[in-house]
Amino acid sequence: MYGVILAGGSGTRFWPISREQSPKQLQEIVGPGTMIQNTVQRLLPLISIEKMYVGTKHNQAIETLRQLAPYGFVANHLMAEPCSRNTALAIGVMAQMMVDKDPDAIMGVFPADHVVTNSEAFIKALQKAETLARKGYLVTLGIPPTRPETGFGYLKQGAEIENHEGAYHVERFVEKPDNPTAKQYLKQGNYYWNCGVFIWKASSILKELQQHAENIHSQLKTIVDCLQTSKGKPGHQELNKKGADFFSALPSLSIDYAVMEKSSQVALIPADIGWNDVGSWNALDEVYEKDPNGNIIRGNVLAQDCNNSIIQGQNRLIGVLGLNDTIVVDSPDALLVSSKEHSQDVKKLVETLIEKNHPEGKQPSTVKRPWGSYTVLDSGPSYLLKRIEVLPGETLSLQSHKHRSEHWTVVSGKAEVIRDQETFHLKANESITIPQNAKHRLGNSESELLIIIEIQFGLHLDENDISRYEDRYGRC
Repeated sequence: MYGVILAGGSGTRFWPISREQSPKQLQEIVGPGTMIQNTVQRLLPLISIEKMYVGTKHNQAIETLRQLAPYGFVANHLMAEPCSRNTALAIGVMAQMMVDKDPDAIMGVFPADHVVTNSEAFIKALQKAETLARKGYLVTLGIPPTRPETGFGYLKQGAEIENHEGAYHVERFVEKPDNPTAKQYLKQGNYYWNCGVFIWKASSILKELQQHAENIHSQLKTIVDCLQTSKGKPGHQELNKKGADFFSALPSLSIDYAVMEKSSQVALIPADIGWNDVGSWNALDEVYEKDPNGNIIRGNVLAQDCNNSIIQGQNRLIGVLGLNDTIVVDSPDALLVSSKEHSQDVKKLVETLIEKNHPEGKQPSTVKRPWGSYTVLDSGPSYLLKRIEVLPGETLSLQSHKHRSEHWTVVSGKAEVIRDQETFHLKANESITIPQNAKHRLGNSESELLIIIEIQFGLHLDENDISRYEDRYGRC
């Protein structure tokens, strides 16, 4: 079986920890690793890392690859999409890639940002699904509902499939119901939550796309033929301009709407696997241990007389008194305070932030780059203060700035600095000034992390004020 992990979501309901440029699947929301790392970890007993593929947004590709590197993930198995077009197109492109490699490929599709606590039962369900998929079925896992949930789609169980005990036809897909309907589904006992995990032959899903979504299917071969290896490190797959134009022009449809709700080949395997989609801060109530007062507390927090609340801090101290059923989430540049009953509305709050051009809506205070990261510490009308971290063996582009000068002080590690025709080697507590318009490059050729403090001076301090001349990541 091949594994396709869909990792292009924005996770806005987990703001301010999750943002468009550093979404939920790349965060440590539940467990010791990030959500995409945990997804890979639970698939490895069944699917080797060499058979795993990832689809994600273009601006998330580098960090995704960095997080998957410890598992030996193959960089050119990641496809960076030029824009979001939902799951039907993403799955179709991946299926076409699979068929081109292996006409008989079995393809499992997995969200990158869900929780599964019973990994053994999960693997057994996938093995059963693979058997059905080889016979042409489009198999989906159904989660036995534990409450009348209105935020999930449902699957209605049909007749058992002949010679396949514990596998059923799907009588119908149901959109998110209202509360009375959800209560009725729970009472009937033959409805399951649709968790978005699918197993099928790549050729089977392509055939169904051709039948039910011809406008998407007709472009898949052209799009795959337009894939190319990205310039510079680390060499993932991306579309050339022609392919990006085709991709962007296609409709945004979920695979459920495009195919699954219409196909007669859908099979259901009930799977009690400890699944949770962790769709909002409220979901932590189901996956975290609580203190004696029902609170979930993480980070540098002092809580007194609080009950049934979720309080997530980081480095600075958060003091809370007398809270009930409240969510408090702190980050370096933004603070969320919400009642639990409004946790689903965090997405609307983020949409408002973006409409009002608040950078906090999309970008975190620490911005990841291929070479490392930078954090804005302070700013004023004519200055900007940053902490810059350069990973071992990495280097920034050779660049210049028209509107600013920069002053660098090494905090730890050793820096190699090119300034015009000169090269400098700096250690902790040593500094250098980069004049306006000077060609310069910062690098770290050592084995330890390089940390510098940068002060920018000028009347126009913007990330767009960069002219690149050489870059190992192909950004010139």
